[in-house]
Amino acid sequence: MPTLPSAHALALRLADALVDGKVALAAADPRQRYALFHPERAAIRHAVPKRVNEFSAGRAAARLALSELGVPATTIPMGSDRAPIWPPGIRGSITHSSDTCLAAAAWDSDIRLLGLDVEPDRPLESDLVPMVCTDAERTWLATKTMPGRYAKLIFSAKESVYKAQYPHSRTLFGFETLNVEVDIARDRFDAIFREEVPGFSLGTKIAGRFLIDYGLIVTAVVEPT
Repeated sequence: MPTLPSAHALALRLADALVDGKVALAAADPRQRYALFHPERAAIRHAVPKRVNEFSAGRAAARLALSELGVPATTIPMGSDRAPIWPPGIRGSITHSSDTCLAAAAWDSDIRLLGLDVEPDRPLESDLVPMVCTDAERTWLATKTMPGRYAKLIFSAKESVYKAQYPHSRTLFGFETLNVEVDIARDRFDAIFREEVPGFSLGTKIAGRFLIDYGLIVTAVVEPT
């Protein structure tokens, strides 16, 4: 697997490829442990060490992203649905893989939808493909020389779209709710709702971007207000 650059260099590369200037993006290392505010520590007091490291790295990356927006260091509690509770007026997203953690933040007056996902650049397990991918997606995958890699890309795209829509719908749904169309040449994708979700009618299309580099698959949804 390619060596990851420093967290700062990785964030700059991803920000350049995936988000616009109104979104701050930061990275941290989930193999390390970062300082937490008391409410954050309380939320994971029974967690195993690996989970504590991932959680603390997510909060560290989030505070770095918020600092780029001029927001002072503040607690980012975990809600009852396990989603981060961002400061008032902020829209954000946190994601992590085994060796990197990313966070994006923006003012909700600028950005309506914001979702971020990172996955290792490894094929999606074959037994998961029918659970993750629709018939149309599997038909498209059958034309590719690396179907497992692009199945993982579809998985990541659906994760980033889910995170982007959740603050609006507060609705849980499965992978079958979305159909993803990938434009490999442009590093873009569209996710189309196959079912109605609160705030998102049948056929609603959400656009996203992706980057495959450094042994990672990273997807992002950024929709202005």
